[in-house]
Amino acid sequence: MNMLSTLRHFNSLTGPVIPSLSARVSRRVLMRPRQFTPKPWETAVAGAGERIHFRFGLSGLRWGAHNAPVVLMLHGWEGRATQFAHFVQPLLERGRQVIALDAPGHGQSPGEESNAILFTYALMEAAAEIHDLEAVVGHSMGAGAAAYAVSLGLDPERLVLLGGPASLRSVLERYADGINLKPAARPHFFAEVERHTGVDPNTVDIKQLARNLRVPTLVVHDRRDSMVPFADGEAVAQAWPGAELMA
Repeated sequence: MNMLSTLRHFNSLTGPVIPSLSARVSRRVLMRPRQFTPKPWETAVAGAGERIHFRFGLSGLRWGAHNAPVVLMLHGWEGRATQFAHFVQPLLERGRQVIALDAPGHGQSPGEESNAILFTYALMEAAAEIHDLEAVVGHSMGAGAAAYAVSLGLDPERLVLLGGPASLRSVLERYADGINLKPAARPHFFAEVERHTGVDPNTVDIKQLARNLRVPTLVVHDRRDSMVPFADGEAVAQAWPGAELMA
């Protein structure tokens, strides 16, 4: 029985009678990313990159001339910098420098726990140390973090959101559904998430925040995305002034 199957069974037993315990365990599992071995197609591009470090130990890979405009990239949950391997060479050929981060608790960045808010802060910390930041590209949770970072003041010339969610609340609700979190436990679960992140999940609503954002944005979303519904990408693109949706 894998971890999620075990958690679903645990929640079916504890949720109705000890909802606070069910919520605490579910939050802990949620914020503990697993590490996966890079695919063979990631290896070559990783070897060609320069390993760099930012404040607080945040790690990343850099490709290209140090004086070139920077495209800053952030992967999704349980991902890593090298998953952007196919993006690197085309960007280098167009005179860009590529910096791809390992989010907290991922790849070579420190930490055993992580979450969407830490993704956001990591992006902002790295951006503060980068000269000539031209664009930010985020995938999945990295896309949500990039959009939220823009709402907090990150100001790239352009933004690309790949398969990103429309809100943090919707991500947490889908997780709760997937782990059989009972109705009695859900308020405790959302309170646990807020306590650990310091942010009310309801306030990280990209489709609402987007209405006041002006960074030129490309939203790319697969109609058959099995993790983040295509409707999320549509909603963000519709709400973001001037955004383009590539379906």
